[in-house]
Amino acid sequence: MFRSTNYMRLQNMADQLDNSNTLIEQDEDGEGDGDKDAIDNNTDPKSSNSQNLPADTTTNSLLPNTSLLTTPANNRSISRSKSPSHYTTSSTTSPDRALNQKFHVAALSGNLSTLKELLTKARLPIDCRDKENSTALLLACARGHYDCSRFLIENGSDVNARRLTGSTALYFASSQRHTRIVELLLKNKSVVDMSTFDGATSLHVASEKGYDDVVKLLVDHNANVSAKMNDQTTALMLACQNGHLKVVQILIESNKEIDVVAQRLDGVTAFFCAVQHGHEDIIDYLLEKRGNDEKFLTTIDQSREDGATPLFKACQKGYGSIVKKLLIYKSNINLLKNGESCLHAATMFNHLDIVKTLIEYGSNPLLNNWEGMTAIDLAKELSSAGGSDILDYLMVALKPKLSEHARQYLMHKSTRRTDADFDLDIVENEEPDDWKLYKSMKSAKQLESLEEEIAHSAAILPTPTAKRVTTTKPASDAIPHRYHQGSRSAATSKQTNRP
Repeated sequence: MFRSTNYMRLQNMADQLDNSNTLIEQDEDGEGDGDKDAIDNNTDPKSSNSQNLPADTTTNSLLPNTSLLTTPANNRSISRSKSPSHYTTSSTTSPDRALNQKFHVAALSGNLSTLKELLTKARLPIDCRDKENSTALLLACARGHYDCSRFLIENGSDVNARRLTGSTALYFASSQRHTRIVELLLKNKSVVDMSTFDGATSLHVASEKGYDDVVKLLVDHNANVSAKMNDQTTALMLACQNGHLKVVQILIESNKEIDVVAQRLDGVTAFFCAVQHGHEDIIDYLLEKRGNDEKFLTTIDQSREDGATPLFKACQKGYGSIVKKLLIYKSNINLLKNGESCLHAATMFNHLDIVKTLIEYGSNPLLNNWEGMTAIDLAKELSSAGGSDILDYLMVALKPKLSEHARQYLMHKSTRRTDADFDLDIVENEEPDDWKLYKSMKSAKQLESLEEEIAHSAAILPTPTAKRVTTTKPASDAIPHRYHQGSRSAATSKQTNRP
């Protein structure tokens, strides 16, 4: 991508060049400004969540980022490859800046005749650089000018020359899907795995954008399919993140050692990326191809650094069919190390179908999250905002497990209170039969007995008997139960705190 203002200026100069009989034209101030901002296609490895990810971002992007055009001082000094050209290849800028600029403008605009004229008559260095260390070949490849690119290569231009960001001609051609130029560069010994200073290779950027033809070319020329950016992002992660099934297939079936269980610095895996963005076709493909690989199966329930698992993310986002697929693989439905359960996530975001699925698989609606709230509590808050379906369903699900008194107590006690009381003022002023059970239950002892019944039910609710892949849970004893009272015995308190 090119900055519009600067590019228009350069394009106008190119148009003047086409219509001019003179070889050299000065700017109004007598100097050329170079094409510093001609190419705006650099890599940002930390746009992810990941990165940072925020929890729900996709995050990692290699798309152009204009903020990276200002190059850090420590990147300004890099080695410049020598060229076998019979033209001079001095790494310094041409003494005539205007002439040097016209050479770059000709490459940028695809003006082959001007390129030839400048090389033969003015004998410019074929790899003369601008302020961003770009060569004419870099510019021609970035804009997809095949004939200009071929001419420059045939006359000795360095195919592995790098800008200040570390980007090469192959990287730019791959990022813009200039497939013929990618093939041309590879045939002329372009280094396939040369990365930017952020660690991104041509395979990364082509995979991110879904250019399967370019990916196939790079893989066929022995690109490292497990290469990692500075934040440990792989090409497979980028393809899974953006839903490019064909690219995923090429990478997986490349007959090369691909690291399918690699984790980004924030703990995200390729499988997590596919689940997070709801790409069910990729999920099905990965499970089909790697479903018998014990190492890969660990990624199905691998948590991110914040504790979220693929199942948790699917529950949060409402991907019902994906949730069912993951539950088949015994994903953890209990408290995660983020202090929440999948049922908390589904309830909070009002996904009734997923709540039903989780209850069928043994999820416990009485588990306390890190705030001491259960799914029932969250459903009550949701009900107060007009959505009562989940609350009604959960109360029916608890009917075989709790007495009528205990269930009504769950329904009517204050959700975020720190003691065992419920709002007696509401009870006193209500007439429905549902409340009459509480008319005589004002003592702490009576309320305590209901708390103990609920705590006991929470501890014995059945869960699936199959062995689950679990993640480290927080120390639940360190989280005070929100109904704990100082008058309770130590034994009762310990039982109540157990999720």
